[in-house]
Amino acid sequence: MRDANALTISLVAVVGKRVVGHIAFSPVTISDGSLGWYGLGPISVLPELQKQGIGKSMMHEGLSSLKSLGAKGCVLVGDPGYYERFGFRSLPDLVIDGVPQENVLVLPFEESKTSGTVVFHEGFAANG
Repeated sequence: MRDANALTISLVAVVGKRVVGHIAFSPVTISDGSLGWYGLGPISVLPELQKQGIGKSMMHEGLSSLKSLGAKGCVLVGDPGYYERFGFRSLPDLVIDGVPQENVLVLPFEESKTSGTVVFHEGFAANG
């Protein structure tokens, strides 16, 4: 993704001099032609430092940065039990081919009539 210049926002969490987490956002395409939508992914925190608020902090900072760029919303594939705490929810009008609907999670930043199929950058489909 970095090599393809496809990351709009890429943040790292640092403890001491060690990178312990990362979150990235990149533009997505929606079949209805809506612009200004971004996909979240990946987000990661070193296993031994999880459940300490690092991911939560990166999420809040990343979403705030997206809003300041004028983004219309954010979409991700993930566990509703985790991401609903940030306001993400499954919306039946936005789908990702091959992904169970309950795992397609959306956070509109404003009232939206966006609908259709969401496609992440081709780098997400790359093997190896």
